[in-house]
This record gives sequence, structure tokens and C-alpha cells, in this order.
Amino acid sequence: MLAAQLDLFDARNLRLEDARRALAEGRADDACHELARLHGSYPADPGIAEELSFARTLVRRLGEIEAMAPAERPRCLLELARIATGGVRASLLRRAAVELGQASGPTAMVDGKPASVLLLEAGDADAAWTIAAEAVRDSPRARYLSYLADVEHRLDHRSRSRARYREALALDPYDVDWDAIADDDVKSLPEIAHTELELEDGVAWAAPVGVVMRVLPIGDPPPSSASPDGAPSPQPPALGHAREFLRALVRATQDRGTSAIDARRQMRSLAPRLLAAYLETR
Repeated sequence: MLAAQLDLFDARNLRLEDARRALAEGRADDACHELARLHGSYPADPGIAEELSFARTLVRRLGEIEAMAPAERPRCLLELARIATGGVRASLLRRAAVELGQASGPTAMVDGKPASVLLLEAGDADAAWTIAAEAVRDSPRARYLSYLADVEHRLDHRSRSRARYREALALDPYDVDWDAIADDDVKSLPEIAHTELELEDGVAWAAPVGVVMRVLPIGDPPPSSASPDGAPSPQPPALGHAREFLRALVRATQDRGTSAIDARRQMRSLAPRLLAAYLETR
């Protein structure tokens, strides 16, 4: 008798796992069919009834989303993902990312986030890298460079991601999505600049502070314009000073003799505490 009960229990669990797998793989109709059969076999099981109700709601909402205009689907899929968990959530995030790219291209965003961020949340770092790299090719803004750096950080490509963060922060730190930054050391740079080095605008100074603190590589001097197309771009005074400091920092590190001395003098005039920190770390 006990063995028979265990067999029935095992069969129930296997069928339930099959239904859950179907949901996670985006086969909501198949999941509904299996859960309905399970509910018929175990009508008093509240867990099965609850999962069946969710699966039916998911099928209905997905049908409604399919009928929408392509540009409206990513946001609705994302809203649906927010109330789901586990594999279902990941499946909906992947679908929202695909719909977003198809409807509006690699630089499109939904709720302020691009497809690469959705794919990272779904656990698909390789797919996230592909679309993040495509976004940078399409628009080499600091925002998209930092999103690509986030993916490379998650892929454990440390040196490549740090170089990418440095490029983004030297280009335009105000354009970076600081909430999304995956590297905690990079994310802390504005706070370090403000509290430890007493620089009023920590975001503006993130790139040179990162280089001085050896979080970011030295790299090349920042471009003269924060605009990817090279056109003159208005910038706050703090950012202008930070970019001048970074140019002088590159010269001080790479040059010798009078040129290096002149570069340090310029660094002292712009941010004496940051120069002192630079000299301490050499």
C-alpha cells in the first residue's frame, strides 16, 4: 500500500515538474493542459489549483499581448514578468528583450532599460553581450558602453569591462545608468570622489578618480567632446575640469621631464587632493 502511494506521489510530482518546465519554456498552453489534467486527478490540492489559475491567466494575457501593436508588447511583457517568478519570469524577460529589439532596434529601451539588461536579469549573459555590442555599434554613447561593460563584468571579463567603463566615464559620466552598473568598485567612484576627495560633483570626477584609485586603466586622453558624433557638446564646469585633469593625468603618467612636471602642476590647480592621492599610489 505504501509503495503504491509513493508511486502515485512521484507520478504527480513528475507531471507537475513537466508543467512547470513547459511554462518556463514559454509553452503556456501545454502547461495549462497538463495542469488541468492534474487538477482533475487531485482536485483537493490547493497548490495545483493555484498553478493552474496562474497558467490560465498567463495564456490569456499573452494572447492579449499578441494582439497589440509591436511597439506596445515589450512593456506589457515586462509588466507580466514582474509578477512571475523563476523560469517563467526569465522566459518573459527574454521574450520582452526580443520584442524590444525587433520593434525598435538595439538601442531601444523599455522602462529606461535596454534589451541587454533584461537578458542579464533573465540569466542570458551571452545573448546580452551580443545585443549590447550591437547597441554600441549603432550608438557609441556612454550609456551603451557602460551597459556593455556591465555584461562583460558578469561574464568575468574584468580587464575588458574596466576598460569599457573607463571609456564610458571619460566620454560622459552623466549619460551612464549608475543604478545598473554591475561592478561595485566602479559604482562607488562618485561617492569616493565626493566624500574622500572632497570633489563637489562626484559623478563628473568618476573617470580620473577611478584611474587614480587603480580601479580603471589609464587609457587614452578623453575626447574633446562628450558627443559621440564629435560635435561640440555643452558640459558642466566640473566635468570640464575633470576631463582636463584626466588629460593631464595621462600626460603625467606617460611623459617624462618637463612635460610630466607641467602636467602635475595642472593637476594640482584642478584638484590638489586628487593629485596627492595619485602621488601616494605611484
